[in-house]
Amino acid sequence: MGAARLRRQMQDQDGVATVRQAKDAGYSKVAIAGKIRRGEWERPAHGVLRTTDHPNTPRSRIRVAMLSVGADATLVGRSAAYWWQMTDIAPADVEVAVPKRSQPRRRPGVSVIRRDLSPSDRISVDGLLVTKKAVTVLAAVAALGLLAGAKFMDRVLQKGLVALDALLECHESSRGRHGAVVGASLLALAAGGARSEAERMAHRVLREAGITGWEADHRVMLPRHGPAVLDLAFLGQRVLVEIDGWAYHRGLRAFLHDTRRQNALVLAGWIVIRTNWHELKERPDAFVVTVRDALADRARC
Repeated sequence: MGAARLRRQMQDQDGVATVRQAKDAGYSKVAIAGKIRRGEWERPAHGVLRTTDHPNTPRSRIRVAMLSVGADATLVGRSAAYWWQMTDIAPADVEVAVPKRSQPRRRPGVSVIRRDLSPSDRISVDGLLVTKKAVTVLAAVAALGLLAGAKFMDRVLQKGLVALDALLECHESSRGRHGAVVGASLLALAAGGARSEAERMAHRVLREAGITGWEADHRVMLPRHGPAVLDLAFLGQRVLVEIDGWAYHRGLRAFLHDTRRQNALVLAGWIVIRTNWHELKERPDAFVVTVRDALADRARC
């Protein structure tokens, strides 16, 4: 009976259990050693067992790390983001926070952070203590940095995995913490500043590349559509650059409107180039090449 219960428990825990759980299920020290000797179980960390018929997944690796550190452990940062299914990529080291008073031994593949977390910042998810979603996102952003952090925050906001208001509230309560400056910058972009910054970047990138002759915010009347404001237009060549901020700000209604608008522009003879904050920040050269190619194509017509 105890063996069947432990098997179910290990299935629920990604193939992992503590030695204490095995003993509570009726396994003696000798019986546990026998299972390990026969290759049915293995001991991946102190005080932890893993059944060998379960694949060694990122979840089982995280579970092993957390159970080995102990009951005071909280999954944080990018590891918590993976546990929340905010990302498909688990970090190489499992990030675990323990109270400052703790003195945990070093463990391979585990990054232990001594930090006192408020109980209100933690929640149990699938049997592990994890930082709540907003806390997790801001910590992950701090670890990822500006560019990768921007993509991550944009994606979780777009998918509705966390609310912007919750992130703003969490940031206000954690000012001065490591990574708060990066979080503040990205929250300003998420709150509506990404598009205006993308516009400024596009103007600067084109000027630095020596590309001139464009007008910003040019108003036109499109047949079968009505009035439109063109973000960045080369009027003589009828080449238009449409500038987006983050995907978070493009809901279904905006997407449908932009699609109809772009179709009207194409029918009116415009080449439409779309760019966004991420491309202008990471790959401005690629943006310049696209604009040059479009202008050269029109010059040959």
